[in-house]
Amino acid sequence: MSADGHGYDHIVMQLRSLATRAVVQAIDDTGANQSVTVAAHAGRTRSQVPVHQQFGLSSHAPVKGAVAPIVALGGDPSDLVALPPANPSLSRVGGLAEGETVLYDAIGQQVYLQDGKIVRIVAATEMTVEIGGKTLLDITPQGATLNVDLQVNGKIAATGDVTAGNISVQKHPHDGVQPGSGITGAPQP
Repeated sequence: MSADGHGYDHIVMQLRSLATRAVVQAIDDTGANQSVTVAAHAGRTRSQVPVHQQFGLSSHAPVKGAVAPIVALGGDPSDLVALPPANPSLSRVGGLAEGETVLYDAIGQQVYLQDGKIVRIVAATEMTVEIGGKTLLDITPQGATLNVDLQVNGKIAATGDVTAGNISVQKHPHDGVQPGSGITGAPQP
């Protein structure tokens, strides 16, 4: 018995109610802090519960099937905070080796830090690299566009033709061709 004459069951129940898993009904990602509307117990819906996200990582889980742990700070059920929502109904990327990390989204795009040797990026339709608000590299299944000067310190191997301006490396003619050790004119388009 406790000092107040009650059993310890009420203490256990209070401790159990400090943290619970809730079904996410809505996610508001428009403000400075993300917040969720959750149903933790039958008939108990709470809205605008702030989500405690770690610095440097932000996500917006698909709501259908999402759950989130919620914590009553100081045991006060009116002062809730939610941990980032998870969505176990979607395929989680698994099978990682110890020390590997993958960042993924709902459609299977990935940034995969693999075995300390490879950084693999899997994009659905396009990958861009931006610096200072300017797109420097844009890669799609149709091709890659580099919007900066390129300096190569090494060999360039191409299986197809290379053009500079409108002059083909493989199919350009020269004018002023002379036999022997003479010098030809510049490549022509």
